[in-house]
Amino acid sequence: MKIVLGKNLEKGARIFLNVVALVVMTCFCGCVEDDVTRGNKALQIGDYERAVENFNKALDQDPAHRDARYGLALSYYAIAESEEKMNFSSFEKWQRASREFEILSKVDRSGKIDANYSTCLFYLARAMMQRGNSNVIPVLDKSIGLDSLNFFSYNLKALLLAGQGRTEDAKNIFVYVVTKEPKFGSAYLNLGNIYWGEGDVESAWDIWSMGHNVLPQDRALEHWTKVAEDSLKVKFLSEGL
Repeated sequence: MKIVLGKNLEKGARIFLNVVALVVMTCFCGCVEDDVTRGNKALQIGDYERAVENFNKALDQDPAHRDARYGLALSYYAIAESEEKMNFSSFEKWQRASREFEILSKVDRSGKIDANYSTCLFYLARAMMQRGNSNVIPVLDKSIGLDSLNFFSYNLKALLLAGQGRTEDAKNIFVYVVTKEPKFGSAYLNLGNIYWGEGDVESAWDIWSMGHNVLPQDRALEHWTKVAEDSLKVKFLSEGL
């Protein structure tokens, strides 16, 4: 009887431990999901600090929770955007958002987050420049690698290359941008500026007028097309004298 009683006790203990583990796991999962739900609700209404707090609670319990990590990245992204609109320094928040996206990329390899991660890196590069750090091309290259259609990163990279004297590389990038996205006005302006700075007024006019034809409402393209046109008229008149 003792042996039978011992076996029953052992079996009962195993059942008890399994039940406890199940309860703990259920509570654990429920708590994590509750934190994520509260975080998402806070994010949706613009309560970003509370969103950060709840997503962090979820990640404390499950660091690899995809939705919690994504929510945290989006929360810092939103905070950084808000600070930029108020002309506050947003570098630290863009840096934190990009860090969360980097961690998330190890959890979610589907590629679904790549476009947002790429955009975040563009803003991080811009914030770095505002702090006086000009070594941002590697950040922009990573951004472009994540999203080949992020023409903002291409445009900024080309501007930096032009500033370094690598004008041919910059021209190639601007041409690539207007070829892939004909309505990206800044690329026309910047490419025309390079030709204008080189004294090639005719090429500058070609680029600006091309952009103006595609974007007739763009005041800057309209203005510089007219400036180049007037300059060419003066040049032809002077050559005819």
